[in-house]
Amino acid sequence: MAGVLFIGRIAMPTPNTAKPFLPYSEQLALLKKRGLIVPDETYALAVLKKTNYYRLSAYSLTLRKDDVFYENVAFDDIMELYNFDSEFRKLICEYTGYVEISARAYIAYFHSQKYGPLGYLDTTKFDSEWKHAYFMDKLNTYLERSKDAFVIHHREDRNRVYPLWVAIEVATFDMVSKLYKNLLPNDRAAIAKKYYGISSRECIENWLQCAVVARNVAAHGGRFYNRVGLNPAVKLSPKHQKEFSGTRPFGYVYAIYKLLPEDRKLSMLNDISKLFRKHPFALPKHLGFPENWQELIIE
Repeated sequence: MAGVLFIGRIAMPTPNTAKPFLPYSEQLALLKKRGLIVPDETYALAVLKKTNYYRLSAYSLTLRKDDVFYENVAFDDIMELYNFDSEFRKLICEYTGYVEISARAYIAYFHSQKYGPLGYLDTTKFDSEWKHAYFMDKLNTYLERSKDAFVIHHREDRNRVYPLWVAIEVATFDMVSKLYKNLLPNDRAAIAKKYYGISSRECIENWLQCAVVARNVAAHGGRFYNRVGLNPAVKLSPKHQKEFSGTRPFGYVYAIYKLLPEDRKLSMLNDISKLFRKHPFALPKHLGFPENWQELIIE
């Protein structure tokens, strides 16, 4: 293949195929050449120095065509979208946090009540033996590393006997999601009905996974604004499939909302609405929000 070197199994482009390195001043000059209005070059250069050019330029995708900015688009417009997305990520982190904590509590209570505090050690109480073994291996690693006082107490004073409601507190959100997915089918269905008010365990499995992905995107500074193709797609009813996409950020907001405890749902809607009012330049449609998104989400 022309222009590519293969080192082991990794394809490495040859130097003449890569875009040239540009100093900050030239990056700014390129933006201006493409029609971007830059009233304060000192400020713009400071932003470029602490924010990767490629990362920042992604927020201009809706403001240009074929690398040429639309008329009257300014550097501050890009920053408005950038700052909106930063605050949107904080909301995602906050509300997926509530989802994670409540999911831990639901699983620990249900499983311990049905099978006892150490029932989670019994592989027959789970759907897949090897998935259970993998979960336990990771869980034991985290328990041994933990310096939390409640874990040390059980390690030193309880002979490493950890009830599920103790052990699950060191599990990551991803582990909690996979733990739910590996519960026995009837147990998954019972938790879905009792705590989430729906009969579809498959929806809860999918929504938890999507909440984990959303948390990871947010925690690592990923972009939500104008993002498409989030994976996995949110499981939606046939009706909702016609009204919004399960692979856009709104689909993930929908999943997070459905997993929230009742006393957090209204605050999430209010916080998102306030954020759009604070940043009117950020258009909801560029996150896949339908015009009637609040009505759809509470159905």
